[in-house]
Amino acid sequence: MASGDLPDLIYNWGGADSNMETWAQNGLLAPLDDKIAQYPNLMKNITKEMWDGVRSVNDGKIYIVPRTNVVNHWGYMINQTWLDKLNLKAPTTLDEFTNVCKAFTQNDPDGNGKADTYCVSFSNPTLGSNTIWNSSNFLASAFSLPIVNGAKDTDGTYKIREKMSGYLPFLDYLKQLNDEKLIDPEFLVNKIYVDQDKLNQNRIGINYAHQYTVMGNLSKDQESDKKFTYHAVLKNSKGVANDWVTPATWGGWMIPASSKHVDDVLKFLDWGNTAEANTLFQIGIKGLTYDSYDPATKSISRTADQTTKLASTTSTYMTLANAINGEPALIENADTPERLNKYKAQLDDAMKLMTVINVPAVRSPKILNLNKTIPDLVKKKDDQEMKYILGTISLQQFKDFLEKEWYPATADAEKEYVDYMNKLGK
Repeated sequence: MASGDLPDLIYNWGGADSNMETWAQNGLLAPLDDKIAQYPNLMKNITKEMWDGVRSVNDGKIYIVPRTNVVNHWGYMINQTWLDKLNLKAPTTLDEFTNVCKAFTQNDPDGNGKADTYCVSFSNPTLGSNTIWNSSNFLASAFSLPIVNGAKDTDGTYKIREKMSGYLPFLDYLKQLNDEKLIDPEFLVNKIYVDQDKLNQNRIGINYAHQYTVMGNLSKDQESDKKFTYHAVLKNSKGVANDWVTPATWGGWMIPASSKHVDDVLKFLDWGNTAEANTLFQIGIKGLTYDSYDPATKSISRTADQTTKLASTTSTYMTLANAINGEPALIENADTPERLNKYKAQLDDAMKLMTVINVPAVRSPKILNLNKTIPDLVKKKDDQEMKYILGTISLQQFKDFLEKEWYPATADAEKEYVDYMNKLGK
């Protein structure tokens, strides 16, 4: 973006983030408000909530076309073979989770005669930040603690996470897991996907996952569909399993102001938001990468040779839209009736247990940009949380930090966020 030598179409992983806002303010991006209504597939496949979620907080204009994604229901994946061996069921409550954790850690579920297994682990894309907020929503749900911004606390009001009723009880529980040595001790330094690798290596028994993870994991473990199962988030004390769902977008597409082909690019993106385009990008070409495909059931037939060609022909990272009407073109690796049925059965069972709460996109700059405005204090807050979980500081010391440092430093951001959410009226 700094070079000024820009292509006609730019993908921004962060969607309508602070980078997009900066580039728009600097005149680098084309405003699209007066044009998008001319493209029927964009208007049909991208919901009003998605468009509203990308409007600039500075001038209210649209500079990015949301890349639609499937709705992910973040629960957890568990080693079903361990459950079966120990005669246990997948947990739905916190007490059940604790019992399974103890059994997975203490009862030699892999049968090797060694004390080398743990219940759960976490991971984060970046070191130096708190891993627990990236990968623990299935567990935080037991405390009615939403991991995402935009959800209300149990009293029906908006707050920063650190003031929510479930915040300290959740950290207390993680401390309990750590004190009892039920949590992977390396979770502090795990890079992204390391927790999933440890699951495949029979080192841990549970990690966070959405409904596609078991089948997607077949690329790492060919027995994944036989070893693991997907389940809903845990129920809270009132018996409700809250499934907080944010707008289903995965970044977005921007057009530079210098482009001489804005309408051509929008025409391309409009085609990209059709089932035809999504099938081409995700499934490929009939005869080359598959023999038959039913978009209604997601049933697909491929030979081994076609499966090999698929990897070099298509990519989910190249889709202009990753979902049409909220649906993917196919369920990754669910390429047999048995696998597809397992996927559907596990998702159906999970959805019967969960209460979906649709959370709007939060466009409150101060709360979203704390990492940039007070980076040292954000890091200190992460460190303080971890120190409390690990037992190196007391609860009172942690509360003193929150009261004396964190709450005062985030007061303006919290007010802007609360005012923004109340104005939305959600």
